[in-house]
Amino acid sequence: MKIQFIITGWHYNQLDTYKNFKELIDQNNSIKVFWSCHNEPIDYIKENFDYKVFFNGAEECGAYDQAIDYLKLDDDTICFFLHDDLVVKDWEFINICLSKINQGFKIIGNGRDYADTFDPFRITEIGISEEFDGATFKDYVKEENQHMFDQKMPIVKVRPSFICMKASDVNLMGGFEPKKSAYIPPLTKKDEWCENDEPHYRGTKGLGSYGNLFPALVCYKMNKVFGHEKITWLSNTYVDSEYIYECQRGEITDVHPMS
Repeated sequence: MKIQFIITGWHYNQLDTYKNFKELIDQNNSIKVFWSCHNEPIDYIKENFDYKVFFNGAEECGAYDQAIDYLKLDDDTICFFLHDDLVVKDWEFINICLSKINQGFKIIGNGRDYADTFDPFRITEIGISEEFDGATFKDYVKEENQHMFDQKMPIVKVRPSFICMKASDVNLMGGFEPKKSAYIPPLTKKDEWCENDEPHYRGTKGLGSYGNLFPALVCYKMNKVFGHEKITWLSNTYVDSEYIYECQRGEITDVHPMS
């Protein structure tokens, strides 16, 4: 069995976890760790892991898709797609996920995300770039995948900070979204939408608009291709399980505390 961890390189703030990853690959020839970086990695990453700095677009979904295109994984590879700010409390999560895959689940998340009703025909008046002004959510999807987005429907979701899937199933749903023309880096200067230099997208004060849309596009495909009954989680608690805590933008928050 081949296991591939793909970690989005951005915060680089959990060094103890990274050291544990290093021990993991040193002790297991079947496990590999690749850093798909949207920010220049720290020396520890450069010295101990395979990594590549990609164009900073589409946040973690872009980083995952860039890594998939680059790595050319075998279909039977078990993939873990992770944020780099996860707090790993118990490494048994690997065996738990493998067991769930063997039970027939297609997607495993960490803490259960909130369900949603997703409408691919909803219009974004101010797009991520002028090209997308007045575009629908569906218009952000890769051309070869747009046929899937044919109806408004309820979906269950996994947060993009932790996703476990077989590479064959990633390929079956057409990888991650959005299309490459939507790989637009956040704005970082004060403008008509944001009164300070905090990162944000057109038409909004922060990153939530497209930081939420792109994972929702992926979750829509997960539900469409595999069905909601094939999606599961390590916990029913948002962002937290007995195995992993998902920081929010690099931070442990009081709103969603770690158990």
